Amino acid sequence: MEDTLTMAQSLRHARHDFLNELQLIKMNLDLGRIERAQAIIRSHAEAAVHASRLAALKLPKTEEWLLVFKWRFPEFQVQLDCAAVKAPQKLDSEFTEVLETVVQAIRKQMDPAVEYQCRIRVAADNSVFTVALDLNGNWADFDIPPVPEVQVRKECSEDRTIFTVHAQMEG
Repeated sequence: MEDTLTMAQSLRHARHDFLNELQLIKMNLDLGRIERAQAIIRSHAEAAVHASRLAALKLPKTEEWLLVFKWRFPEFQVQLDCAAVKAPQKLDSEFTEVLETVVQAIRKQMDPAVEYQCRIRVAADNSVFTVALDLNGNWADFDIPPVPEVQVRKECSEDRTIFTVHAQMEG
């Protein structure tokens, strides 16, 4: 993985983000915007639930990659949703490899004047586990190299591309 972060760097980023959010809540309360402050708190509580679900999947490399995404790739505004309750744990490295390949390739082609949104959805049913990167922009010309045991599907529209990484569930 390029641009890896040390534990200390990750904690520094987390502390900085946490303090910024506390300041934002305080500012909204000081201005009498109680509903806005409550919305920020709800948003962070929901994000914590998704992070907890992600941790329960026991995919340490994928979990780390997803959790530090916003610090490694600050050019993206990211939202993480995790609805999965199980995952093919033996494919942890493969998921991380594909995600890294996709984002690094896109990053090289990004326009610095554009604000990029990335919604990451982690889901699973009884037979398939998926990680989907839903990005603004048309990335139709980008091809993903094959990775054994993991499939990648790309769906493009004029202003949006979804990369879905999926694999069969174990057992």
